[in-house]
Amino acid sequence: MALNKGSNSCLFLSDFISNNSEANLFQNFSEMYPNSNFALNPQEKGEILSDPTFNYISRCLLEEDVEEDISGYEGAALKNMEKPFYDILGEKYPPSQDSKLLSSQLNLNPNFTISIPNFSDNLKQHTTIESLIDIEFQRGVEEGMKLLPNLNKLSIDGEGSKISLDARKKRHNDSLEFKLIEDKASNLSDLNLLEVRDCKIPVFSCEETIRDEMLDKSLLNHEDSYARKEILSLRGIMELKEKSCIKNQNQDDHHTNLRALLISCAEAISMDNNTIAGELLNEIRMQASPTGDGIQRLACILADGLEARLAGSGSATYHRLVTRQLSTADFLNAFHVCIRASPMIRVSYHFANMSILNAAGTASKIHIVDIGISYGFQWPSLIQALAKRKGGPPNLRITGIDWPQPGFRPAERIKETGRRLEAYAQEFKVPFEYQGTATQWESICIADLSINNDELLIVNSMYGLSRVRDEPLLGKNSPRNQLLKLIQETKAKVFVQGIFNVSFSPFFITRFRKVLLHYSKLFDMLDTLIPRDYKSRELIERTFYSPCIINQIACEGSELAVRPETYKQWHKRDLQASFQPLPVDPSVVEECQNIVRNGYTEGFFIEMDNHWLLQGWKGSINYAISLWKSQVE
Repeated sequence: MALNKGSNSCLFLSDFISNNSEANLFQNFSEMYPNSNFALNPQEKGEILSDPTFNYISRCLLEEDVEEDISGYEGAALKNMEKPFYDILGEKYPPSQDSKLLSSQLNLNPNFTISIPNFSDNLKQHTTIESLIDIEFQRGVEEGMKLLPNLNKLSIDGEGSKISLDARKKRHNDSLEFKLIEDKASNLSDLNLLEVRDCKIPVFSCEETIRDEMLDKSLLNHEDSYARKEILSLRGIMELKEKSCIKNQNQDDHHTNLRALLISCAEAISMDNNTIAGELLNEIRMQASPTGDGIQRLACILADGLEARLAGSGSATYHRLVTRQLSTADFLNAFHVCIRASPMIRVSYHFANMSILNAAGTASKIHIVDIGISYGFQWPSLIQALAKRKGGPPNLRITGIDWPQPGFRPAERIKETGRRLEAYAQEFKVPFEYQGTATQWESICIADLSINNDELLIVNSMYGLSRVRDEPLLGKNSPRNQLLKLIQETKAKVFVQGIFNVSFSPFFITRFRKVLLHYSKLFDMLDTLIPRDYKSRELIERTFYSPCIINQIACEGSELAVRPETYKQWHKRDLQASFQPLPVDPSVVEECQNIVRNGYTEGFFIEMDNHWLLQGWKGSINYAISLWKSQVE
């Protein structure tokens, strides 16, 4: 027996079966097509009729009652049956054609679709036997098509979620990798899990560049002449742009008016005067610009936050911003521009690493616990310095802890950081071990750190502790105080702490004014240091600053994700957690000041106050770093 499994056979069989019983099915088919190879002996015929799949298809096709009994498709009737196929294909019906040629013409590809006319309409329009034959054939086609999958709606089930065919094509074209994870494999919060389920987030492939020449230039210690050349090149670009710009005498008045509009809009929203708030928002939108000067760019983000607060969608807007994926390449470009424009990151890393080297001395084993490791950009220069240490490099072990990333790979960035640091350790021949953990910081325990008694322990946290929840009513049981207590219990030789020097009020209007003042200075600094048409500047503003600004403006209470404190507030908190401040090496401070003097603009400054190294711009303190040790034996 030979049975053609093509789509044309399905169409013919669906029509034929719908008008014949199982008993005479094969006999009538053989009579109608005597030249076909569908010839069955009695034994084969019995096997086919007893086949469960064939019986199931037959029952499905016979579910609809058939009132007419049309048989004997011969001569003119057969031509009338074949002719609609040629009409569909837009071809002329040939004067003589056998069924084999027709079958070869009807091998439909998966993208070919047939428009089937409504059965009831055809029944009203046609009354002849020939028309009824066409209708019955079309009915058979319709019934047969129900058994075939719709390729336009094809989906693949993967652990409870679906990826559309269009998404698979996009993944192939954009070289993106989609992967689904089980609910239990993620440490995300419930809200983030809902975000993941509702919106499939593209995850950049882990095959991105781990390190390149530009990254080495930014992270490793080079000669001062090279760094100065990089810095002065950007300063030269800014000076040329400043000379080419026409001074606007009314610029200060414009900035003052825009700030007044922003404050008035915030006050209207706080008083639930939505009509006035909407009108003020429209005025702000007309004066703000995402490609303008610093205050115009900031006004765009503040307007987004005010609009989200007005609509009651602040939390959803914030979580949508933090779930946006940024490739490592884009982040590196933004980081490289920051290093060339501002000394604050370089000074922070240099101060911390030199302090760690001084504390480590000649220790043969060093264990660094980095709370908030992010991309790990602080450590390549330390690995480079350890390789040059007298007596040979020590065994270095780094435990990186950071928040789970939104999406399908909460620990992917932590793992990528480990691969990057391992590559630097191999280049400089430093014995290296890495352990990465993506978890909520409040849930960290001593066992997660794998502390060994024969290692010199350093705890490092640069600019991340403000993201830990602070509940003043809980006092010492506040998550922020509990984390400090955990660090104190590790009995680390040194605890390096870096913080953002700003404090926002719990009351909306006061907080809005503080946010406006604080970020106006930061955006003014960017406008002074980085050209407006740089893509990296937009990444810095929209990726790093925008989520925090939106959160502070559009959210309240427990939804406030970042609650920074000034260095004086942190100093008091650290003392209450049984920490003791360590003196700072004056030579390290001198080296940091030399970094600022070596090509950077005069707006930056470095000062010392009560064991804190302070960095700022035009009189405003932005960053503060200090060294601590535990008072508990």
